[in-house]
Amino acid sequence: MRVRSRLFTAPKTHPQSAMASAAALVLLIITTMVLIPWHGANAQSSVTPDGDEEHLVLPGNVTEPIEITRFVASFADTTRKLGFEEIKALPDADFQQSSAIPSFGYTRDVIWHQLDLTISNDMTKRALLEIGPNYLNFIDVFLVPDGLGDAVWHSRLGDHVPASARQYGGRAHIAALPLMEPGNYRLYVRSQSNSANLIWMTLWPATDLVSSLSFRDLASNVFFGFILALGLAYLALGLIARDRIVVLYSIWVLAIGVTAAVVNGVVLSELRPEIPWLNDFLLGTANIITYGVTVFLWLYIIDAKKKHPLAYKICCAYGFLILAFAAGATTDLYTVFGTYIVPSHSVFMATMCAILIKRAFEDVHNPRYWAFLVVLAVPTGAAIMIQLALSGVIDATRLRLELHSYTLMFHLVGMGIIMTVRLSRMDKERVTVVRKAEETTSLVEEQRKLISMLSHEFRTPLAVIQRSSEMLMLRLTNHKDDVLERLRRIQLQAQKLARLVDIFLTKDGIDTQELSLARKTVPINRFLQEFVAQTTREGAEVQAVSSRTTGIEVFIDVTLMGLAITNLVETSRRFAHGAPIHISTHRHSEMRVEISIPCRGEELDEDEIAMISDALFRRDMESQSLQRALGLHISQRIVVAHGGSITLRQKGARSIELCLLLPCE
Repeated sequence: MRVRSRLFTAPKTHPQSAMASAAALVLLIITTMVLIPWHGANAQSSVTPDGDEEHLVLPGNVTEPIEITRFVASFADTTRKLGFEEIKALPDADFQQSSAIPSFGYTRDVIWHQLDLTISNDMTKRALLEIGPNYLNFIDVFLVPDGLGDAVWHSRLGDHVPASARQYGGRAHIAALPLMEPGNYRLYVRSQSNSANLIWMTLWPATDLVSSLSFRDLASNVFFGFILALGLAYLALGLIARDRIVVLYSIWVLAIGVTAAVVNGVVLSELRPEIPWLNDFLLGTANIITYGVTVFLWLYIIDAKKKHPLAYKICCAYGFLILAFAAGATTDLYTVFGTYIVPSHSVFMATMCAILIKRAFEDVHNPRYWAFLVVLAVPTGAAIMIQLALSGVIDATRLRLELHSYTLMFHLVGMGIIMTVRLSRMDKERVTVVRKAEETTSLVEEQRKLISMLSHEFRTPLAVIQRSSEMLMLRLTNHKDDVLERLRRIQLQAQKLARLVDIFLTKDGIDTQELSLARKTVPINRFLQEFVAQTTREGAEVQAVSSRTTGIEVFIDVTLMGLAITNLVETSRRFAHGAPIHISTHRHSEMRVEISIPCRGEELDEDEIAMISDALFRRDMESQSLQRALGLHISQRIVVAHGGSITLRQKGARSIELCLLLPCE
């Protein structure tokens, strides 16, 4: 079954200018998405809110959702040893604010965040604090009045907190703030993770949070169900069609679905793990699989194995290296993966997109490249953007973190259309192949019937020739020896031809690969002498020379072995142009005798030698080789059936030697 479909290879008549304009537009979109802006993503950049937005002011009860991330200032504890009291003692200047979501990339550092808030009136309802993302391992929240003294409230969150110890179940990290009297407060948040360490915080009234979580849960469930069903459908279709690429793509879709589900908190809410590392394991493993499989899918898309074999091997090694990180998905090794592999993977995908764009411009009439360009390049741009944001290369914003979800849906729908057409075309090709196979089987059966009929028809004239030669020999016993000799030769050749008809032109001879041998023990010298006498004719002389073969006997079918040597002699005769053919025989070893037939001539070039070699040693010859060297193929079968072998020795630029090795006694 073909792996590569011809779906996108038919030339079209679209104007070249329109294609070029579309490609330029796609390239502009990708460039805009990836390159703007390219300034540092470190949360410690010295961007400070203006005027009254230096700290959060609450009039009392929280009546609507309030995004408080922009009021957060952050500090990275590179030692990972500072305690809460030591953090409180740090000057405010050590905590820096960011204009974007506070993000420190993949780091093992402990990140401390602080937020100043003022309460104007008494609170009668507890506000709910939501902290994301939900794959942060440890989140500790402290509330300190006036930023001094001991904490009046502390809550522990994070996906490493067992489900039974979580204050609120569900897919998000939620803590209920205490009722606060009017005054100034400082909120400290300590976060630690082996994944991308970024944070966003929102204050919610209880009713609004419930509504929001319900809507988000419904959307994520629908999204996860869609991807899961799509991945399983691709997997089933790929296995049925035996298409490795469809199976590989189904694994990628399933891994993407698992990653999206874990990021949206399905594990925390549905599995409710008591094992601290389960969420990390599922998220890290699924994410690593998506990265690794993406490498192999891109290599297939650009046909790297054929067009860039060295780069293909290097990229395959890179893909397997990525997959190897799955062994450390719950350890600090995942931080190494995010620090080095994620940015390099962005470069890899950008390179693949550039190659795809280049080929689209080079072959503007091939819709295959344009289809892949639209379906892959735009989602890849969003994927590169989120990877760079998570790894800390560019600023993390809501748009950059969430855009990939929408482009992913666009990609899945587009690839679904492409896969549907691809599998439909493959199914049609399969039906065509089955139909041709049935036609071929029917034709072969008809050929066998015809050959069986012909073999029966051949026997009648052969029998007439044999009987006529016998009658002539009886009537011409007193005539010259040359006449009798010719009659004996006619009779002998008729017997051989009848024997060959029985072997090769009967149903048993066609169906089985084994030859029916009528062996007898004969001296090798006498066998060759008789062969030369029967084969030599005017203008086609054959000579035999023996060396140390006196007394050596071989156990052979004389008729078939004569046919095998005849085919070798005829091959040599094609290049000899009437010159005598010299057959030499000598003892090759204690148990083997060798019959050598030289083959030389100006027409014996490399192509001819390759064709002879294919006929002797390959089981699956091409049709041209089969037509021109079928006799050699038959000779090989005959010799192998006798327990021997045929070898080809290079004797010079235009000279070879066909050597037949037979067991001897």
